[in-house]
Amino acid sequence: MKFETRNRTSPTINLTALIDCVFILVIFIVLGANFHRIQAMEVSIPEAKSSGKADAESLVITIPVTGAIDVQGKKIELDELRDVLQPMVSRFETVLLVADQSASVQRVVQILSDAQAAGFIAVSIATQNPEGHAP
Repeated sequence: MKFETRNRTSPTINLTALIDCVFILVIFIVLGANFHRIQAMEVSIPEAKSSGKADAESLVITIPVTGAIDVQGKKIELDELRDVLQPMVSRFETVLLVADQSASVQRVVQILSDAQAAGFIAVSIATQNPEGHAP
């Protein structure tokens, strides 16, 4: 007697869905890595070797590493600077920035922007002499 046997079919795995998922994950990782930006940049401020002296008719702004800035001997917060500088445009010709070497460039740029918005045209940056004090 002859028994009828079923033909065995081998199971197949459809890889299309798996490849789609992996491809989407790769795209997500590549795009996510692309949005990572540099938050801070190390900048080395050069020393000047000039012997020029500071102009006596300049508005002196001293920029410490942190805390309030010093405008002509008065401590002022950074967000109040623009309002303080506007009445001083008629009395001073230029602005002289005396910054600590460790002060952030972002802070100096914001002060430069506030001075320009107040109406100052010329800005000088004081450097320290090799002996360690500003001119």
